[in-house]
Amino acid sequence: MQMKEQVWNESFHPGIISSTKLYFQDLFVGAKRMSRKDFWWGLLGMSIVSGIIMGILTLIIIKLPVTDFYWSSIAGVALAITMGYYMISVFTAVIRRLHDRKMRGWWVLLPIIPFVGDIALLVLLCLPQKDFGNSWAKQI
Repeated sequence: MQMKEQVWNESFHPGIISSTKLYFQDLFVGAKRMSRKDFWWGLLGMSIVSGIIMGILTLIIIKLPVTDFYWSSIAGVALAITMGYYMISVFTAVIRRLHDRKMRGWWVLLPIIPFVGDIALLVLLCLPQKDFGNSWAKQI
């Protein structure tokens, strides 16, 4: 009887809260790994948090009077910062997820190929981890 290899997760119990904390904690870290559960739960949590913040800021911009350029520009800059924060966190999380598959981070550029690249990257993100001979650190 063969023993099944245990799946590694950075958080002990991957869920929406713990995995979203990993997204915030490792925002600018690409040189490590991220398990499949942590990636998808964190993506959901980060999307919810960013969506709520961006929705509130958009509502503020819409409801401000047209002549109030100062506060609408501040809300616009805050909206742009939130969107950038979200995009950076997802970008580095995809790189860490690819490292968990024993692949280089350059595969994140796969969506440059129209249609096929997006689908291929999505398939790669859904595949299970490869632990044997993986040189990427589980934790830094």
